[in-house]
Amino acid sequence: MNISLEIVPRDEPTIAENIAIASRFPEITLINIPDLLRFPIRSWEACPFIPATYQSIPHLRAIDFNMDEPFPLTDYFRNHHIDTVLVVAGDPPQDMKHRVFPTHTTDFIKKLKRELPALTIYAAFDPYRSNIRYELDYLKAKEDSGADGFMSQPFFDVRLLEIYAEYLEGRTVFWGVSPVLSEKSRNYWEARNRAIFPRSFRPDLHWNISFGRQVLQFCKTHRFDLYLMPIRVDLDTYLQGLFS
Repeated sequence: MNISLEIVPRDEPTIAENIAIASRFPEITLINIPDLLRFPIRSWEACPFIPATYQSIPHLRAIDFNMDEPFPLTDYFRNHHIDTVLVVAGDPPQDMKHRVFPTHTTDFIKKLKRELPALTIYAAFDPYRSNIRYELDYLKAKEDSGADGFMSQPFFDVRLLEIYAEYLEGRTVFWGVSPVLSEKSRNYWEARNRAIFPRSFRPDLHWNISFGRQVLQFCKTHRFDLYLMPIRVDLDTYLQGLFS
């Protein structure tokens, strides 16, 4: 199985610090880089800061790219050996000086596959977007468009994960896990993302590490992959608990 760690590209020193911690855990072989407009470094610009020992996976926001023009990062990708991406829809920017386009995710995936056929493309997977049937149909549409696999939003209840996993058996899926360490954070996930938490949930490190280990074992058993999104947690402590 593969394990990817998400590193937010706030600045080069922060990236280096997180990589230094990740290097102590050989289980981690991939680095996901979200594309967050509030930081000056775009996801693909952070890839040169990631050691070649890791597979870098920059996120691309579909709404940032014009379907009527050639993909503008082709030469950059080739020059920096970027061969894998995660395509997300992208939220409208707060600063409307940042231009966006009415680009649909499936159309953007088709465009990337047409212009960069060797590119490995993962598509975002949101279990809370609507309902299970809708999301599975949407994943099928992304797969038909050329997606090679999926990377999910964080799960907090293994029962929901198991339902999706039954339908996605045999596909490349990175199941997302993210520690939630406060009621405020839980409320955010429930209000903004409509996430589902089990009644047994506790916003502490012990519960989150235990849940992460449960998902890790599930992925090993069922030949899936794991996507770690450690937000607002001591990274070294969290990873030690997960892999010990």
